Amino acid sequence: MHTSHGSRDRGSALISAMIFCFVVMTLMGSYLYMATTEFRVSAGSYLLGASFNLAEGGVDRALHALGKNDHTGWTTGTDAQGRSYWAQSFGSYDLGGNLEGVIKVVILNPTGSSPEIFSEGEASGRVSGAISKQVHASLSSGFYPFINGFNSKQGIVLKGNNVTFDSYDSGEGAYSWRNRNSEITVATISVESDAIDIGNADIYGYVATGGALPNVGPNGAITSYSNPGVVDAGRVTTDFYAQFPDISAPSLNAPSTSIPSSGTIAGGDYQLNSWSMSGKKILRITDDARIVVDGDISFSGKSGVEIASGATVKIYAKGNVSISGNGILNESQVPGQLLVFGIHTTEGGQSIAISGNGYLAAAVYAPNAVVTLTGGGNSGRVYGAVAAYSAALTGNSHFSYDEALENYNIGGAGFEVDEWTELSGVGLTSMRLNMTDYNL
Repeated sequence: MHTSHGSRDRGSALISAMIFCFVVMTLMGSYLYMATTEFRVSAGSYLLGASFNLAEGGVDRALHALGKNDHTGWTTGTDAQGRSYWAQSFGSYDLGGNLEGVIKVVILNPTGSSPEIFSEGEASGRVSGAISKQVHASLSSGFYPFINGFNSKQGIVLKGNNVTFDSYDSGEGAYSWRNRNSEITVATISVESDAIDIGNADIYGYVATGGALPNVGPNGAITSYSNPGVVDAGRVTTDFYAQFPDISAPSLNAPSTSIPSSGTIAGGDYQLNSWSMSGKKILRITDDARIVVDGDISFSGKSGVEIASGATVKIYAKGNVSISGNGILNESQVPGQLLVFGIHTTEGGQSIAISGNGYLAAAVYAPNAVVTLTGGGNSGRVYGAVAAYSAALTGNSHFSYDEALENYNIGGAGFEVDEWTELSGVGLTSMRLNMTDYNL
């Protein structure tokens, strides 16, 4: 039987065309599969990012409600664990591309000092279902004025033959070579080139400014006790920022309007126009006291105040403070038991000068005061912390920051986020809050 060449050619062309079509269809299928996969991954990533952003927005809404102490629109109650809560859903929000988002927020212990926020963002609209992210934020309220040790708004000057800064922890006992550390931070938010003038002082700790390097004399040091006599660049930063909110005197409970110039008092509340002591008069305070002084405070001669161990004295001064002579003897030597607050509201409008040959164990928060600490002889010692408008330490002075003051909270100033955690991944998903338990 005879087959023509034309028929064989047409058959070969048809087979080639079919093979070509099969290859093209396979390539198109692979491309469509890759494109679909890429779209799913891209959409998933977009929804993941969107859900996280929604969760962050929920934390902001919770902070706003806590800051205003306003739970209007929130569901309130007590959960199965006995915790008080506020709960609310927000949305839906148009995320574009037929996608939408909702926010679910639960605040636990909302009226306490350490609330917790659980915020969940959910983005939906995909065929495969919604994607959610949940974050947890633990908060603290108040303001911690002594978190660094020696702070100022305007600047710091250290002058003298033997000026030393370091730190210790009064919770571990009195200052000693066994209880001394290099954890003080001498800091100012000022950006001026001469904001911190160290001179020949030895700072066993850190220095922080708002923008310029500190001035260090030829014998000055910024270092640790393990490496004395050097300027360690790793212990200097120039991006420091802090807030120095004004503080007001507290409301006193039926205060006395005068205070003895000598003898013994058992604490209590005092509201004074001014407070002065001179000569050899000594006043002893044996229990907790709050003393608000609208005018000036002046101790001179060999006069002074003794604070019995176990008593805490808080002094709120609006005028100038000048303490010399025997000054204030804090028998416990725990700085947190003698607190001096400057309540003047004009920057630089108040002066606080404390001097003497002995030691002072106190914490001073005076955001608008020019604070000067002067030591003398070989025993000019100051233990505690200072926060001021501007500050100077002169003479033969040794300043030791009490690290125990780091956690001292004067209240106010709203809430701050202490810890932020995205509740995803191994070991964290179990921490997620079930929003349905709060009807969300």
